[in-house]
Amino acid sequence: IKVEVLTDSFIKEVTPTLEIHREELQSFKDMKLNPHWDNYKLLQEVGKLVWIVAREDGIIVGYSLFIVDFNMHYKDFLFAIEDIFYVVPGKRGSRIAVKLVKASEEILGVLKVDIITHHAKFTNRFAPFLEKLGYSKTETMLAKRLMPCT
Repeated sequence: IKVEVLTDSFIKEVTPTLEIHREELQSFKDMKLNPHWDNYKLLQEVGKLVWIVAREDGIIVGYSLFIVDFNMHYKDFLFAIEDIFYVVPGKRGSRIAVKLVKASEEILGVLKVDIITHHAKFTNRFAPFLEKLGYSKTETMLAKRLMPCT
């Protein structure tokens, strides 16, 4: 498990897994995956993007992507806000997720992050998993679809 740089070759490699991730967890199923890679690259250039990847035999089996910045309400605190976290279905229960969370904490700790936030879907067991690793429920996020996909 290590931090990886967002390059064009990495984007090409990770995109099929991102699509599987979207198909499994997307709340609005008609939304097509279309990451804003240019913005991710800009965040990376200014040191605000941390993409941590777990591999087995060179193949991506999980990832955790964080946006790191000082909080808008508490400017003295550096937050790592999880953008995506995923472990491929065949590797769940293999401790990859635990290793990915623990490695993320170590990597983000070196960056002097004060607080890590994760979001969890109501449709899976990610929240209870994180609670076992010492995370606390602090908010609930709700969404309402205003515009249909065209």
